[in-house]
Amino acid sequence: MFRRLFLVFLLITVGCVKVNAQGYCCDRENASLEYVRKYSDGRFCWRHIMTVTEVTQTGPMRKISTSSTFLKSNGKQLYKGPALEQMILDDKDNVRADMGLAIASYMKARTGMNATATGPMTVIPSNLEPGDTLAPVVVNVRLGILNYVVKAYDRKVLRREKISVPAGIFDCIVLEERRIEKGPGHNRDVRNLTWYCKGVGYVRHDTFIKGVLDTSEILYKQN
Repeated sequence: MFRRLFLVFLLITVGCVKVNAQGYCCDRENASLEYVRKYSDGRFCWRHIMTVTEVTQTGPMRKISTSSTFLKSNGKQLYKGPALEQMILDDKDNVRADMGLAIASYMKARTGMNATATGPMTVIPSNLEPGDTLAPVVVNVRLGILNYVVKAYDRKVLRREKISVPAGIFDCIVLEERRIEKGPGHNRDVRNLTWYCKGVGYVRHDTFIKGVLDTSEILYKQN
């Protein structure tokens, strides 16, 4: 339910595409990235289109606003509206994002109801190397009278890897994490592997349940 929101705030390019940013977030205004998520048996899950709607420069910092739309196989919207998010690219090209705000925005898009969420700022350093670890994240979400908790931990960089997807070939780092999501009608315990590259962010995201691949989301196109 919440797993895509841990991803949508991290978008930039590498390799074949010339970009300004050196961190893991897209600073190209009007850039569009199109992903397709499928189940392990090949069934379609959704199409995810993220657009960088605005980039604002304030001194050495860049505030980046994005809008994410999720579509069904017939092209119709999966949710009631887009998920709107913001991130900061600092003077060292580290990505800073408020995961609570991101999840609240997604829940409003999904349900049409206002949601509130609290949690720490998440930082994705620009100089990640294999063996590095990231701080755990705990987000508390309130939707009406319902309360949810999202925990991401055991977050570490496994390796560097060149990966080929429909959008091209990208030099990536591979990040592993464990995620637990708890709340009324929604309980998940998953392990994620995500391939990130500078200038595009994530190009592939795999989710495993009890060690078995459940879904893969792959970058199909970028403009």
